[in-house]
Amino acid sequence: MLVLKRKGALTLTGLKNEVGCSLAAVYNALPKLKSVGLIQEDLEDTFPRRRLISLTGKGKRVAEKLEEIERIL
Repeated sequence: MLVLKRKGALTLTGLKNEVGCSLAAVYNALPKLKSVGLIQEDLEDTFPRRRLISLTGKGKRVAEKLEEIERIL
């Protein structure tokens, strides 16, 4: 979530590269984050229609709190 807050919308592969974990790990985390309203997925209008992952308003607020926790640690 912090990566999405800092970098903005990313593709699955872009998110995987920024986080430094497997594509499967990123792919498996997305449904849970989406179900609680923290992320959204949008398709680009132009070809190739990549799926872009971004934070919702709620996700941005949670990411801000995570940044506060990160600073404390």
